[in-house]
Amino acid sequence: MTQLKNVNNYNTDKLRSFIAIETNEKLERLLTDLIERFQRMGFKANWTKAKNVHLTLFFLGDQKMEKLAQLAYKVGERVSGFPTFHFNIHKMGFFENNSQPKVLWLGIEEDHTLIGLYEEIKKVLKFSELEVKDTNFLPHITVGRVKSFPNHWKELINSVTFDQIQVYVNSIGIYSSELTRRGPIYKKLYTVDFEGGVIING
Repeated sequence: MTQLKNVNNYNTDKLRSFIAIETNEKLERLLTDLIERFQRMGFKANWTKAKNVHLTLFFLGDQKMEKLAQLAYKVGERVSGFPTFHFNIHKMGFFENNSQPKVLWLGIEEDHTLIGLYEEIKKVLKFSELEVKDTNFLPHITVGRVKSFPNHWKELINSVTFDQIQVYVNSIGIYSSELTRRGPIYKKLYTVDFEGGVIING
């Protein structure tokens, strides 16, 4: 069992935080290309920066650093030995409200191993007495939050295609998220490796 070290030395201020899977450079390039295509079509949005792209599993809200440190090691124990796997990004999608697009996203092909990982972490969060919204898990990667859009927007979104991308997964991350006027700044606090345990990121 990995021992938790120096927890009492952490800043007690709360951090906006989340659990996510890191992606890869192919997805970063695809995201950049898609954003350029949507901009040419006339969409305006708060676009996801390529360096920030990730697959969110759980949003944790504001948490003390001590709580996040404890959570990292509990998750590490739970997913120790979890098999390395990959998921496929294969389509464009969107969320809408009142027949208007709100979020553009990349859809992920149904994957039982990914869902299994989600459920394992969900159990840890419940045991840790962290609130978890009990909703259907719809894995997706946000491309942008729409501010304005062209006519026939739905047809334009549905016309966008791309080659399928595989993302290999052998770890998850616990991140902080600082909101700024120029967009969120993410910092990976902990890497939870399926085989190597918990790594504290500097």
